[in-house]
Amino acid sequence: MTEIVGGAAALLVVPLVAATVWEVFSRYVLGAPTIWAFELGYMLMGVHFLLGGAIALKRQVHVRIDLIYAQLSSRRRAIIDLVLYAGIVLPALAVLCYHSGVFAMAAFASGERSGQSAWNPPIWPFRALIVISLVVLALQILAETLKCIRALGTDARYPDA
Repeated sequence: MTEIVGGAAALLVVPLVAATVWEVFSRYVLGAPTIWAFELGYMLMGVHFLLGGAIALKRQVHVRIDLIYAQLSSRRRAIIDLVLYAGIVLPALAVLCYHSGVFAMAAFASGERSGQSAWNPPIWPFRALIVISLVVLALQILAETLKCIRALGTDARYPDA
């Protein structure tokens, strides 16, 4: 699932580039800037960033300070990751998912709009995508937690390549 969501996140670059190119063309060649390109751009970039978090975690490409961590044994790295994932990240994501969901539902119920431009689109789809991205990240964190547990229960190399 993480690979599919990551692929979809990667595809968001296409409409982001298209909107940006159209805005530049419209503004500087036609002399008629759009009312929607900036807002669409930051929404697409935000969703791209958030949806990409789970695939980055799965592929172990997040920025990490390896000064000490890289010197540790595979078992100790698994212990550290297990404590961080299960003790800090998963509970924090649970709280974020809940409150973001409430925020998205309130935006839907009230018909809230962005208020950032003359385009002023409804904001609930963007907020719903934030919730979805947090849920996918939480599921990937859960998978990483299970990898840690598996590595501690066996002589498996950690992190898995």
